[in-house]
Amino acid sequence: MTKRTDGEDQWDHLKDAIVGLGERSIRKSYYPELKAKIRDLDQQRSFFQSTLNSIPDGVVVMDASGKIKQANPALCRMFGYSNEELAGQSPEMLYEDHCEIFRHDDFPAIWCRRFVCKDGRAFLGETMDSEIRDEQGALLGSLELIRNLSERLSTLRQQRQLEEQLRQSQKMAAIGTLAGGIAHDFNNLLAAILGYAELALLKLPPGATLQRELHQILKAGGKASELVNQILAFSRKETTKRILLQPGVLLKETIKLLRGTIPTTITIRERITATDRMILANPTQLHQVIMNLCTNAFHALEDQGGEMTLSLEPVKQKGWTHDAEREWIKISVADNGCGIEASVLERVFEPYFTTKPSGKGTGMGLAVVHGIVENHDGRIEVESKPGQGTTFHVYFPVVTGVEAPQSRRGAQSLVGGNESILVVDDEQMVADYLKGFLEQLGYRVTVCNDGNSALSVFEQNPAGFDLVITDQTMPGKTGYEVARTMLALRPELPIILCSGYSSALSPERVTKAGIREFMMKPVSLHDLAPVIRAALNTP
Repeated sequence: MTKRTDGEDQWDHLKDAIVGLGERSIRKSYYPELKAKIRDLDQQRSFFQSTLNSIPDGVVVMDASGKIKQANPALCRMFGYSNEELAGQSPEMLYEDHCEIFRHDDFPAIWCRRFVCKDGRAFLGETMDSEIRDEQGALLGSLELIRNLSERLSTLRQQRQLEEQLRQSQKMAAIGTLAGGIAHDFNNLLAAILGYAELALLKLPPGATLQRELHQILKAGGKASELVNQILAFSRKETTKRILLQPGVLLKETIKLLRGTIPTTITIRERITATDRMILANPTQLHQVIMNLCTNAFHALEDQGGEMTLSLEPVKQKGWTHDAEREWIKISVADNGCGIEASVLERVFEPYFTTKPSGKGTGMGLAVVHGIVENHDGRIEVESKPGQGTTFHVYFPVVTGVEAPQSRRGAQSLVGGNESILVVDDEQMVADYLKGFLEQLGYRVTVCNDGNSALSVFEQNPAGFDLVITDQTMPGKTGYEVARTMLALRPELPIILCSGYSSALSPERVTKAGIREFMMKPVSLHDLAPVIRAALNTP
């Protein structure tokens, strides 16, 4: 049997009394009319009670003294109280520390209040108050409508995070475009510097005193080229093609880049165990994993300084999805910073979760790292203690039965020939050193400084050239367009396409178009000579 409130009991007693009075009345003619009136009032009362119970927001009704008289089911579910527990209580029991109404920054157009549930959970709610008066204006009581804003607040903040992530992505895309343009011009300058240094070395007799200085120029130029490629790794739109590589080499390159960007208050230590073990990975994504972990370590040490340690070692242990023991390459990034609380540690790989202040990150770095490692069939673990620092361990499966690729620089010889080569490059310095180098090897060289003039020269005598070397980014037609037009006239023509940077080209697309080789600038003359010879000797 449902327990009734005091108001319901009073109404039932009153109704029974009136009905009994009507039955005992001498004038029985009034009884049917009185009974109909009572039935109408009962239906109206039932309708208004059903209306109150159907309101999806919480409604609490107070009497004239300010005590709770009744609450609808939505409010009881919202706070965890029953109607009997609320009846006669002050509505302040629903407020967190008797919180007054205020304007919330996320909802400036509505009045809000902090509410507290029976189990102690607090939430932000919208509140609307209204007085209840009779026809003469006398105050009968008041009611408060409460709407839980927790879900709306969570959705709003998530939307803002997504908008911030979009702005960050757009900013990174703009930086990538800028980096690409700078890289193209810078690589052309590097190509000329390195090219002329190599030409000078070739012209010097053995044992000349200038050889050491020229070797230093080549060494510095090579480091500059590596730096440009590392910067482009963040903006280059590469496919997820994986290659066999030794991660220790890439880890050392990353450390070189870090030393130039991290302040001297942070010491970088490396513990890289020499190994010939290889993994199957995408170099750009692996670089991204290491840089993101190092950036996290840097932020942990930024204020007070400290020590960052990068280590690599082969380990043998059981896999996470099977019991068989196998070999892994373990890469670890450790810092002795502030550490991470245990409650936060469980969420570090969640997208958009971050403990960093505004401007320090979007909460996507570790989520991206986790996704890349999982896609490489690897595993990432984290260890941390507050006040003692944090260590991330990344495991990649070793590819067995494969030897590390050996450098071919020593085996390469500057073998030339007497074939006719067309060189197309809008940078006169680059075209000049290529012409001087190729002529020194015995080739006959024709130089054009844009795509249109190159096509004009080629169309006059398509069979007059044995090979074409063309730059990609030039005024007028690009090197790719020039190559396509030439191959339409001579499909067997060997073409070498060079580029300082181009996000629109990939080695796969170049090969599919029939272009024989694709080389990134700056191109070493010792690398270019065997490529030319191989292209000329291959039918």
